[in-house]
Amino acid sequence: MGLFVQRPEEPSEWAGLPGEPARPRTKAELLPDDDRPIASPTGLLGIGNDSTTSIAIPLGHSVEAADGD
Repeated sequence: MGLFVQRPEEPSEWAGLPGEPARPRTKAELLPDDDRPIASPTGLLGIGNDSTTSIAIPLGHSVEAADGD
């Protein structure tokens, strides 16, 4: 019992007027975007302009799957 009871829908105003009046934006909300960081993986990781190297790791022989799927 009670498995198919409908819940009341929440009231939502998707096209109504805003709930709060408009207010002027503060200085904290209007911070300038002059000093944007460089969006690179090396800049995000703190590596900077240092050189990076790659290391090849040899893998063993792969085992083929049996046909008895």
